[in-house]
Parts: sequence; C-alpha cells; structure tokens
Amino acid sequence: MIRCGAAEADITPLPGPVLQGHWSTNPSHSVLYPLEVRAVVFEQDGTRVAIATLDVIGVTAETTARIRERVEAACGVAGEGVMVACSHTHCAPAALPSLGMAPPDGWMERIEEETVGCIARAAALLQPVTFGVGCGSVHFNISRRPLPNTSGMALNHGAIVDRRARVLRVEGKDGRPVAVLFHYSCHTTAKSGSEGYISPDYAGVARRVIEERLGCKALFLAGCFGNIRAAIVSETGGFGSATEEQLDEIGGELGSEVCRVAGSLRTRPGIELLSRCRKLEVPFGELDPEEKLREMAGDTTSDRGRLLTGSWARKVLEMIRTGTVPERKPTEMQFMRVGPLACMTIPGEPAQEIGHAIEKRLRSEVDAEDIWPVGYANDEVGYLCTERHHKEGGYEPNAYPYYGEPARFKDEERVILETAEALVKG
Repeated sequence: MIRCGAAEADITPLPGPVLQGHWSTNPSHSVLYPLEVRAVVFEQDGTRVAIATLDVIGVTAETTARIRERVEAACGVAGEGVMVACSHTHCAPAALPSLGMAPPDGWMERIEEETVGCIARAAALLQPVTFGVGCGSVHFNISRRPLPNTSGMALNHGAIVDRRARVLRVEGKDGRPVAVLFHYSCHTTAKSGSEGYISPDYAGVARRVIEERLGCKALFLAGCFGNIRAAIVSETGGFGSATEEQLDEIGGELGSEVCRVAGSLRTRPGIELLSRCRKLEVPFGELDPEEKLREMAGDTTSDRGRLLTGSWARKVLEMIRTGTVPERKPTEMQFMRVGPLACMTIPGEPAQEIGHAIEKRLRSEVDAEDIWPVGYANDEVGYLCTERHHKEGGYEPNAYPYYGEPARFKDEERVILETAEALVKG
C-alpha cells in the first residue's frame, strides 16, 4: 500500500521588494494573503516521491537541483523523484532572472530552506492512503490570444480554453483526506502585481477554502495556461486587475468546486508509484535581423520595456560578434505516477493547446485514470507555443527577450511531445 504525508511552510517576505511579472517598479507595500509551500511525500516498498508547490513565479533548473540534492540527503527521496511545481503568481518577489530582475537578497535561500524542510516534515508523517480522482468545471478563465488582425491580448471567447477543475483526493485510514491535489489552467494574474499586494492570487484563495472545509493540505498544480487568463474585465473592455472581492470570488469558486468533487469521490488503494526525468533541448529559431537589433540597442528611451529590450539586443549582438549564440536551450521534463494519477511536467509557460496535445498523445500509452500536464515545474525557460501561435504572432511567441533568450523557440511542441512519449515508455 502507498503511504503519504503532507506538510506546509510559510515563505511570505516582508513588503518592499518589487513583485515580478508585470511592468512595474513600484515596491510592494502589504501582504494580502501569505505566500506558502505545500508538500506531499508518497512511499511504497522503499520508493519515495515528493511534490512541493511554491507560491512563486517560477524556479530555475539550478534551484530545483539544489532542492533535490538537499531533499535526498534529508529524507531519502531520490533527486528525480522530487517535483518543484510553481503557482506562477505575479504577486511575489522575483525568483527568476527575467524582466531585468533578480531575486532579493536571501529570498531564494529562504525558499529552498523552507521547501526542503517542508518535504522532510511530510516524509515524517507517512500513513497508509487510498486515492480518488475526479473532475469538475470552473468558468472564470479565458484565452488571451489576439483577435483576428490584431496583436494585443484580448478576451478571446472563440479560442481554446480548458475549464476542468481536476482533483486527486488522498485519503487516510480514518476516511479523512490527508491531502487534495487540484489542477486548473489559468494564469495566476487575476490581480496585478503592480498594485503592490503580496499574494498567491486565486490559487491561494482556493487552497485556503479547501483546507478550511476539508481539514487537509491542498496543493495547486498549474495547467498549461501560457495563453490563458482570468476574465477580469476593465472599464474599457480589456483585461483588468481584480479587486480583493473579485479575487476572493474566483478563488472561492475554484476552491468550492474542488471541495464538491473531492467530497463525492470514493477512494481505493493505489498500485503504481514512480518518477523519472529526461533531459531535452528546445531549439532556437532565427535571430532577429542585425539591423533591428542595432536599432533596439541604440534606443535611449526611458521606458522600462525599451530599456530592457535595448540591453537584451546588445547582449545578442555580442553573442553574434563572439560566435557564442546557442542553438538550443537545455532543460528537463518529468513523468510522475502516483496511484491512479499521471503527471507530466513542462519546464516553462506552455500554451493550452500543448497540454491537450500531451493528453491526447499519452492517453493510449498510460493506463492512469487521468493525466495532468503540469506547467511551471522544475525549470522556467519561457513561453512554449504552437506553430500556429508563431505564425499568428502576439505576446507569447515574442516574449523571448524578457527571458533573456537570443531568439524565439521553434518546434517546441514537437520536442515536448516526443520527450513526453519517451518518458512514459521509460
């Protein structure tokens, strides 16, 4: 029988740092809701796997490697058995070297320390469990892809969106849940970080609702929502920033639906427990023309976005001059099986369509009751788009300068799908 333990930790910083994810230089001024870590550890016949969920915008592969090394020493979970999954909230201090930002002093060290400790405490609380998988629906998310003949983000009612609220109930012998894992596809940007409120966004509100009602730990796993956003409408008809009441409303809607589904599930013992990782390299496409790069490099406008792209263009020009332009971006994917659930991590901001493609490709290869593509896990390499998105343009395919990459990716969907299939086959 599989055993499980769950634990929590607090990583809320003091207000002050600028929050990462929106174009703002305003310091944070208050905590709306705490930033937290949740961890579950599963064990069967000496094999252990761990999932840690963090209220940060993302982590680098280097951060994940350090956490894995320390976890293996602390509680015997092998490195490839540890998943570090991020909520991608834009209302936390910088955790990535993107948007021209760097983490505040001591912030990443604290995150790593608390995550390792949280996993270790979960490993000390193992008890026999059974599992139930289910699915509901929540409807506050919408595609943000440009409308025809436009290039900006828009509330696109005609584009693909996944409104499933997916649930794994992990139940102890007493019939009470030890943990609930839930999965939803919507950028955790309902409230803009530029307003200065530290918060895990709607995912944290949902987590609080679940934990209060069910009396267990709740872990949010991000879906493929690189091009999906909360349908908060501004006065001008575009995307707006949620009020506190709106944030509570949509987070409460998700949390309530997860509780409804979790409460209806009958559980049974899990059989499989495994985790494995595989390296992959995502190829870069063509560089921007040197004339365009030189123009961007010479732009002295004080606008923050132009300052950032100007600095980026100078770095790319230096790569060209020295012959050091990389051809590929190295990263990893992870396949984890926990009883009836299979998870496939994607190391960046995957488009909704890539998540659907992973599920379709793996459905005949995996005998799990459900397959969750988990974005923003173990590494953060930027937006991962489909070929159609590259042809259409818009924000996501063109955001590579903000991640410091020399060019947009190409063929990323194919590479991700091939890696996912190879991971499943072992």
